[in-house]
Amino acid sequence: MSSRLLHELGSLPSTVVDWWRRTTAATAAEQWLVLGGLPAMLVSLWVVPPVDGPGFSLAVDSLFESPQTLSTAFTTNYMHASGRHLFDNLLNFWITLFGIYPLVAVADWHRQFRLSAGVYLLIGPFVIAWLTLQTLGTITDQPSVGFSGIVAAFLGFLPVVLAAAASEVTDGEVDAEWAAVPFLLSLAVVFAVPSVSYFPVQPMVAFGLVVCGLTIGGVLWQAHPPRRLASYNRRLDPDVRLAFLIGTTVFVFGVAGALLFVRPGTNVWGHLAGYLVGFAVPYFGFVMRPLRISVPE
Repeated sequence: MSSRLLHELGSLPSTVVDWWRRTTAATAAEQWLVLGGLPAMLVSLWVVPPVDGPGFSLAVDSLFESPQTLSTAFTTNYMHASGRHLFDNLLNFWITLFGIYPLVAVADWHRQFRLSAGVYLLIGPFVIAWLTLQTLGTITDQPSVGFSGIVAAFLGFLPVVLAAAASEVTDGEVDAEWAAVPFLLSLAVVFAVPSVSYFPVQPMVAFGLVVCGLTIGGVLWQAHPPRRLASYNRRLDPDVRLAFLIGTTVFVFGVAGALLFVRPGTNVWGHLAGYLVGFAVPYFGFVMRPLRISVPE
């Protein structure tokens, strides 16, 4: 039994690689760029940081206070305070993309993912810095650094691509608009469960988010109830089923790790900003916008 177990454990890496190759349709160049090139840049910025300073100062009054303030608002999202800080963010980034890429292939959302990733990497840092300044900036002047807010943006992409993939494999039985339900309910949990002192529990916000999420779910069910899910599930390819399982697991534990069970000093507000941007870009850009265009005047 022990030798069989050791053999299975030894073959696990090759099994994972084979599954990844079967389910991921991104080009090798894209995978090397996103999974290798971007982390390499983060490592180089940790080894040789830019001359603008150690991070984004929360002592400033505005992102536009000076050219240096604006530039550090961007670069601080790619810098790290320590080797462990860098390693944690890279590990979370790889795990999140491990959940995303197979679902992108299932949903045929390659263009949507690339455009969303571009927004996360180029515009997301300014949104993260702005919300951090409006919240943590009122209680501390400590510089803010780290890639975790952008990782949270990719995490926000997950519920949207999960719903888009579900829509694809059910021939539209599950509408991609359903992504709003788990997203809003996850935010409700975040505002209802205590994490750190500078991110206070807000029960009324949590209640409002639950009401919104359940209302949207009820409206979607009333308009187009997905009644044949069991039939679609039985016909689902095992590789695709595993992609849904991994994506859902990464989503649930990612939200918990980024917004709930965090160490003191973690920029939870920055994580929240990234998560909001991560969801809003694909949901309103690629789910809701086509619906608005298709509505007859």
